[in-house]
Amino acid sequence: MTGAAETEAVKGTPRFIRAMRALRDRRMAAMLLLALAAGLPYGAVLGTLNAWLTVEGVTPSTIGTLSLITLGYAFKYLWSPAFQTARHPKPLLGPRRTWLLTLQVPIAVLLLVLPFSDPGSHIGLIAIIALGVALLSATHDTVLDAWRIEVARNEEDKDLMSALYQFGYRASTFVTGFLALLLAEWLGWAVVYGLIALMMVLAISGTFIAPEPELSAEPSSSRESFQSSVPDKTLQGYTIAVSLGWAIAIALIAWHVFASLTFVPPPSGSAFVREQGSLIVGLTVMLPALLATIMLLRHGRTPGTSLPDAVGDGVGPKVLRSLFRAIFDPLMELISRLGWGALLVLLLALTYRFTDSVWGAFAYPFYLGTENGAIGHSMADVAVASKFFGVLMTMAGAAIGVVIISAIGRMPVLVIGAILAAATNLLFADLSRGGAAIDAFLEWTMLADPIRAFAGWAASISPEGQGAEAGARMARLMLAIAGENLAGGFASVAVVAYLTSVVNPRFAAVQYALLGSLSMLIGTLGRPWLGEMIERQGFYTVFLVTFWLGGVAVLLSVLEWMRQARIKTPAAEEAAGA
Repeated sequence: MTGAAETEAVKGTPRFIRAMRALRDRRMAAMLLLALAAGLPYGAVLGTLNAWLTVEGVTPSTIGTLSLITLGYAFKYLWSPAFQTARHPKPLLGPRRTWLLTLQVPIAVLLLVLPFSDPGSHIGLIAIIALGVALLSATHDTVLDAWRIEVARNEEDKDLMSALYQFGYRASTFVTGFLALLLAEWLGWAVVYGLIALMMVLAISGTFIAPEPELSAEPSSSRESFQSSVPDKTLQGYTIAVSLGWAIAIALIAWHVFASLTFVPPPSGSAFVREQGSLIVGLTVMLPALLATIMLLRHGRTPGTSLPDAVGDGVGPKVLRSLFRAIFDPLMELISRLGWGALLVLLLALTYRFTDSVWGAFAYPFYLGTENGAIGHSMADVAVASKFFGVLMTMAGAAIGVVIISAIGRMPVLVIGAILAAATNLLFADLSRGGAAIDAFLEWTMLADPIRAFAGWAASISPEGQGAEAGARMARLMLAIAGENLAGGFASVAVVAYLTSVVNPRFAAVQYALLGSLSMLIGTLGRPWLGEMIERQGFYTVFLVTFWLGGVAVLLSVLEWMRQARIKTPAAEEAAGA
């Protein structure tokens, strides 16, 4: 059979059959293992760590401050240009695989060391170890994304590898959530982190299975960039100004974390957010947007061609050009294309997931704690309700979002998702007051008996889960988590679809990375303030406050829907007239 005939035969094979055959490829097995390696560190430092700290009696304000370490995931696009090309000082396995291994080994070691620290007397050491895991993991994600894209041979490979990445990442949350909490209940945290480190070592085997991408370490073609139209002095000056702004913002965050863990009494989290939060957002978001607008007005709105760096260029100019492409190119294109609408897009990216991201760090203190309106469940209860049943509800919410988007469109779903994400905070507010409204809902619907029967069975695995009252408490918890996770999965589909729609395919990677990072920024910065509010006013007040703050995203979503409708209407009328 000739090559052309073979190609036609392959094309004639159903897509599902081709996908099943592709699963036998070692790239797919490597993708699944490497996705596990990407998800384990994030779950270990954001979820498992917070559960452990709660059990050890660490206060919500301290947990909120420690959760600032996850800003490394939000800022990773800043150093991602350094890994744009496949280079490594000693590429023993090839540059991409060597970088993966270089990052994976210290992550596994740090995860193994973490549980031998004492939260009561060495909280600073825990913070340093967790920060190291977060920074290494965020960099690992950048290298893995590059490997995944470069090793794919066609669009079907990209789709299949993306699906395997999501599956592997979800599997990692099962390990760091469901299994971790169950084992911690019986065997202790050292065993839990030992298991996570062991799973990380298993995932490292994916690096040895993975093939090295067949790409040159040097960029072979030019790419579009606004830097060709901007004078070198302006490019360098503005990039240095933004870099200094980022450095100041990171220094402010680092100092607050250090002071909170070492000073007695610690500084106020609410004062930090009130006095420095707006400055940090201004330096990291508004300053780059302002300078990007100025460059567009002065030097034109059409990107030129960015040629590869010259061999004789020094390190400084190369770094500044890389930072320009990472920060200014996506912003300048977005502002050039959308005009003032870009401001609405940036604000929506900043606020849409606020209620989810700011609350996530305090889920375990609320579920496991006994003070400030916390509900005092066992780790086994939370493992089943949140990390098993809750994960299923998140997946169901995402599936519902996909179906409804196809039926009524992206923007209505964006608005609905914002409303649901805000409203489900009221479920937890009710839960913190005993769950009277949830009980009334269970009695009103036909779901009361089956939910309570399942909840009673689920509660029976807990040392405390015996009797009707245990089943009723578990039913309330599961219903609240079901509502919140259904809304979260629905909203995540909505915001991913929206952000994907506003990026330009020519700048898709950097624009999406930038907007995705912004979606984590406000919620993460707000955690010290929220932790202090929990200690002073209790969880009930916090859930009411986050409900009302969620209204900001609802309002911005409605305004963005109106903006897009106004833009599309004249075009539609012109097309109809033609």
